[in-house]
Amino acid sequence: MPKVSICSQVLNHSKYLKKMIASVVAQTFKDWELVIVDDGSTEDLKAIVDVFNDSRIRLIRLDVNGGNPQGVNIAMKAATGEYVSMLAADEVITPDKLQQQLDFFAEHPGVDCIWGMPSRGEMGPRPTWEQYYMRAQNRSNEAWIRDLRERIAPIGGASMLMKMSVMKDCGYMDEDFRIFGEHGLFCTFFSKGYTGVLLPYRWAVDDPENESTSVRATNVAGAEDEIRRMLAKFPLKIPQTKGKVTVGIPCYNHAKFLLDAVNSVLNQTFQDFEILIIDDASTDDFKTVVQQFTDPRIKVFAFPENKGIWDAHNQLAFRAEGLYYVPFAADDTLEPDFLEKCLKEFEKNPWLEFVASQTDFIKEDGSPLTEHHIVKDIPKAINRTREEWLTVLHGGNVYFGTGMYRTRVVSDVGGWNKEHKVIADYDMYLKLLQRENIRIIEEPLSHFRIHGKNHSLLDADRAKELPGLYHNVKKQYYRQQMKVIIATPFYELKGFSPYISSLVHTCRLLTQMGIDYRFMELSGDSYVHRARNTMCDTFLKDPDATDLFFIDSDMSWNPEAFIKMCLLPHPIIGGTYPVKNLWDAWTSIPKQHIEGDAVHLKGINLNDGTALIEADVLAGGFLRIKRQVLELYKEKYPDLWYHEPSSNPSMPDYKFTAFFAAQSEEHRFYGEDHMFSKRMRELGVSMFIYPNIDIIHWGYKPFPGNYDKFLKQRHEAMQKIEAAKQVKQEAA
Repeated sequence: MPKVSICSQVLNHSKYLKKMIASVVAQTFKDWELVIVDDGSTEDLKAIVDVFNDSRIRLIRLDVNGGNPQGVNIAMKAATGEYVSMLAADEVITPDKLQQQLDFFAEHPGVDCIWGMPSRGEMGPRPTWEQYYMRAQNRSNEAWIRDLRERIAPIGGASMLMKMSVMKDCGYMDEDFRIFGEHGLFCTFFSKGYTGVLLPYRWAVDDPENESTSVRATNVAGAEDEIRRMLAKFPLKIPQTKGKVTVGIPCYNHAKFLLDAVNSVLNQTFQDFEILIIDDASTDDFKTVVQQFTDPRIKVFAFPENKGIWDAHNQLAFRAEGLYYVPFAADDTLEPDFLEKCLKEFEKNPWLEFVASQTDFIKEDGSPLTEHHIVKDIPKAINRTREEWLTVLHGGNVYFGTGMYRTRVVSDVGGWNKEHKVIADYDMYLKLLQRENIRIIEEPLSHFRIHGKNHSLLDADRAKELPGLYHNVKKQYYRQQMKVIIATPFYELKGFSPYISSLVHTCRLLTQMGIDYRFMELSGDSYVHRARNTMCDTFLKDPDATDLFFIDSDMSWNPEAFIKMCLLPHPIIGGTYPVKNLWDAWTSIPKQHIEGDAVHLKGINLNDGTALIEADVLAGGFLRIKRQVLELYKEKYPDLWYHEPSSNPSMPDYKFTAFFAAQSEEHRFYGEDHMFSKRMRELGVSMFIYPNIDIIHWGYKPFPGNYDKFLKQRHEAMQKIEAAKQVKQEAA
C-alpha cells in the first residue's frame, strides 16, 4: 500500500498531462501512486501515460464524461494511500512537495491537512510576509468557513495533502458543487472540527494559458447558483463567546506585590475564572505569600530554574482551562470590571481574538502616579482598522494595557516567541492581526506599577538590541523596503553650497517616491578612508538599512540620477566625474575589453537609452553599495580590522573593519577607493558605472561633466575622423 495517493480527473488536456505526470515522477519521495481518471476524453491519454512506463501510475477510463468532482472522487475511492492529494492535468508540483509535507505531518501528528500558497507566483518556500500580504493566513475553523463562503479563503487541491481517513469521513469532494467542489470539501472539513494548516510554500502552480477556459471562467451563471446553494448548505458557525477565563500570573521576585494582583482578580464582577500562578524560580518569600491563598480557583506551579516571562505565559496558556486567557503581571492590578468589559467586547464581535484595555500608572506603594514621568508620554492605544494597525506597528510597538486572548488562538499562532525578548508581545500582536482585528477598550482598566528596574522602562543594554529585535520580527510580516543611508564625510566641517542644494532636492524626491532614507554625516576626520569605515560600521548597525550611498561634500548632481542608481538592483554602482585639473580624465575607470586592435566597453542596456558600464575602479565620491556587499566583505576578510579609539572613545577596543584603506601592495600604491575596488574584484563582485549623471566636481572652479554625453560625443568625433580618413583615401 503506497504512502500517498495523488488523484486526478482529466478530460482531454493531453497538452498539459505530460508535464503534470513528469512532476509527480520527479518527486524525491518515491512511495506514491498516481490515479488518473480519464473522464471520457476524445484524446489518447493512455499513450501519454504509457510513455512513462511506471507501475505506480494507474489509468481508469470512463466512457461517459461525468465531470469534476465526480471524476476525482472515483480516483480517490480507488486510491489506497494513507494520504491523498488532488492534481489537475494543467497543474505541476515541486519535486520536494510530498517529502516536505510528510515531514511536517510527522512533526505535527495533530494536523489533518496541510496546503500551501495560492498558485500564482514563484514556486518553493516563500517568505511569511508574502503569505500575509496575499491574505493566505491561517484562521480559526469558524473563520475558514466564513471566508470560504465569501470566496476569499486561499485553498487549493494541488498543494493539499490530507489524511485519507479524514477525506473519507468528509465524504470526498462534494458532488453538489461542480465549480466550488473544493470549497464544499473544506467547509465540511472545518465543520467537523478537523485541523488544517496553511504553510508558506508554493508547492503547486497551474498553467496560466488554461485560466480563460477553466470551468469556473466559462460558467459564470452556474457559479452564482452554486454560491447560493453553498451558503444555504454551510451556514456560518459563530465562535463561542461565553465561558471561563484563565488569568495567568508569572512571578519572579515580585512576591511583595502578588497579593495586590491576585486580590484585584478575586474582586472582579465576573467570577467564572481560574488563576494560574507560576513561580519563575524566585529568590524572595514567594512561598510564604502564596500560602495565604485559599480560594480553590487559584493553582500554583513552579519552574525549577528561571525561564522568563514568555516561557511562563506559554506554559500557563497551555494549562489553561478557560475559553479566554489573560496574561497578567504580578506587580500590576486590575479594575474590578476588567473581565466583564472584555467579555462584552467578545459578545459584540464574536470573531475577535484579542481585546486589550488602556492602562494608567501607579507608584510602588499602589498610589496613583501623579507627578510627571516618562511613562505619561506614551500614547494611549485607540481603536483602528487592521490596515491602520499594521501601518502603525511597522514603526514599532504600541503599549497596551492588560488584554484578553482566546486561549485556543495563543496555541494556534505558536504562543509568545521568547527569542524576540522584550518585544515578544509586539510579535504576538502582528500574528493576531494577520487573522482578525484587535479591539481596544479605550479606558484604563489596568494599572502598571512603576518600581525598581522598570522605573525607566528600558535599560541601556536592552535599548542597544532593540533595532535588531524589531528587524527580525518585522521581516516576517512586512516586505523589506529600501532604506538608503546618504553618507557624507566633511573635511574640516566644510560643505559646498551646491552640495546642500542637491541634497535638499534629492531628499524631497525620495520623500515623494516613498523611499525611506537617512542622512549620515561625519565631520572633522582628516582621513577620508577612516571616515568611510566609521560610516560603513554605523550603516551596518541599522538592520533595516539596505543601501549605503557615499557622496562627497564637493559634489552636486541631478537628483533623478541618484534615484535611478538606488533603484537598480546591482550590488555596486558608482558615478564618475571629471578629475580636477585633468581635462578628459574621469574618476571611475571602466573595464576595457580588447578585441584585436579595438578596445570596447561592455555593460547592461537600460531603459533610458544608456547602459551600465562594467567598471574596473569606482570612485568613492559618488558610490552606491548594497548591504550584502559589506557583509560579504566582512565575511571574506575577517582579519582586516583595526582599533581606533578616536572614532569610538567609549569603546577603545572596538574593531572597525577596513573597508577603505590607502596602502601599497607589491610596491604599488592604491588610494582607498582603488583598494576597495581591487578587493571587490577579488571577491567577484560586479561593479558598474552609471554614466548618465550631471555631476559637478567643485574646487576653485566647477568641473562639470556627464560621462554618457562625453562618451557619445567622443564616439561621434571618432566617427567623423574615420569618415574623413575614408574620404581622403577614396580621393587618393
